[in-house]
Amino acid sequence: MTNEEPYLEPEEEPAVVYVKPKLSFWRRLGGGSLSVSVLIHVIVLCIGAAWVFRIIPPVDKEKNVNFMPTGGGGGDPSTSERSQQKQRANMMRPNMSRIVVEGAVSQIALPDQDPSSQMASLGTFGSGGLSGGLGGSGSGGGRGNGTGKGFGDGMGMGKGEGTGLVNPFGMINPNENALEGTFYDLKQTSKRKESDVTNESIRDIIAEFVNRGWKESILNDYYRASQKLYQTKIYMPVMPADGAPAAFNCEKEVQPSRWIVVYRGMVTPPRSGKYRFVGAGDDVLVVRFNGKHVFDHGFTSGTTGVYLAGNGIKVLKEEAEDDNMLAKLKKDYPMKLPVQFHEYESTRNWNGAIGGLAVGKEFEAEAGKTYPIEILISEIPGGLFCASLLIEEIGQKYTASPSGAPVFPLFRLDSELPAATTVDNAPPYDPQGPVWKRVQGRGKLDF
Repeated sequence: MTNEEPYLEPEEEPAVVYVKPKLSFWRRLGGGSLSVSVLIHVIVLCIGAAWVFRIIPPVDKEKNVNFMPTGGGGGDPSTSERSQQKQRANMMRPNMSRIVVEGAVSQIALPDQDPSSQMASLGTFGSGGLSGGLGGSGSGGGRGNGTGKGFGDGMGMGKGEGTGLVNPFGMINPNENALEGTFYDLKQTSKRKESDVTNESIRDIIAEFVNRGWKESILNDYYRASQKLYQTKIYMPVMPADGAPAAFNCEKEVQPSRWIVVYRGMVTPPRSGKYRFVGAGDDVLVVRFNGKHVFDHGFTSGTTGVYLAGNGIKVLKEEAEDDNMLAKLKKDYPMKLPVQFHEYESTRNWNGAIGGLAVGKEFEAEAGKTYPIEILISEIPGGLFCASLLIEEIGQKYTASPSGAPVFPLFRLDSELPAATTVDNAPPYDPQGPVWKRVQGRGKLDF
């Protein structure tokens, strides 16, 4: 060997053994990252919840939230009043034909009406408002069913019972004390086709209907509303003419002109005596009692088809001669000529246009006996409509109105009274007047 260091085998490097740490079951499922994710989401949700509660104000428990339409069957009375004021303002525009309103109001104070007696109808009467309307079909008049008998989806004059206007065309639900009303549109046929009836020819159709026994078959060719209404009185201050179609739940199918409504039933008087009707209609109001025409007065005579406004009224008063008109009125008109009229401060339009309220033909009725009665009302050109029917018992004394004319009771079949109103062509009436009674059955004519 040399001086060189002897060769030594290098020592082997120690083997490194990697031992995997023992993981828990939670960590083997990825629990660590999941925990972090859950924590982050919780923090985000907390921040979001805090933000939401900051921007949403607390509910005021004292606030009265109103979900009901004001047209009929309920609603905010103040809103309803504003709607009614707007309606009256619209009705009194100077360009409205035939109606001249000077804000006259009778000094006769009338009691408030119980809405349960009639259908509510009509913030604004008609499809734009009895939304009635007539309750809405509550109609509250809108037309909704509401909780009452009037119209409701927003019909101004609707079928509902609430703070809206009361629908003067009748109640939806049958009433044993009410006359049954049927609505006809003479502008269209029973098959919903346009008819050839004009503002002039409808007068002849009405005259034919009433002079041929009030037979429904005469009107079978024309549109008839499926909705029936049940009427206890005729007291309809001036209103838009679309109130009737809305009240009968057909305003989407019928334009507000050339329509008629016929009310029928059997009645008995509160006591035996001699009576006569007093009233007026715009455009037509005809009454047949016990098979005989006893009243007919308005802008158009329903029994003769004669247009009465203007020269016709002069003929009725015999202040002017019109041989042709006078001959026709003397032949078919049921009321004695010259006709007696009563004028009131609240009927200025009627006073000037058709002489005021006319006094009908005298008739007798005996307590306990049953008599058939039919009442026809109609609007011809459209625009505005109104009608009122009172009754005088011969021999009774009545309080005088400021104009000097006697204040008669309404002809009515229930104890409920219409609310007082300042609208034109709403005559004053005696609230203490007797109540007639509706009798079931068709009865027998007693000539």
